[in-house]
Amino acid sequence: MLNKDPERINPNTNSLGINFKESKKVENYLTKSHYMWAGDVVTGPVLGETLVIYVDNSRVKKIVELDAQNLLINIEKNTKIKLKSVDVQISNIKQ
Repeated sequence: MLNKDPERINPNTNSLGINFKESKKVENYLTKSHYMWAGDVVTGPVLGETLVIYVDNSRVKKIVELDAQNLLINIEKNTKIKLKSVDVQISNIKQ
């Protein structure tokens, strides 16, 4: 007989690849950060070793992409989370 109960998602290892604990730490860091663009972005999940950031327009997207290496270094220094890349996406409602 099939189990119809929903599967509980483990916050560290799940089939989606989302690390919820690291996502929350990075989100807290960005809300308290000194970046001028921090108010114009929404922090998404940490998928594997990639941070997803949602922006409203292409201008902010280009600014965040230019600052990506600095962002990755500062995230590692302040949260001890090692990420390899930043995926900047324009949010669906603005496309």
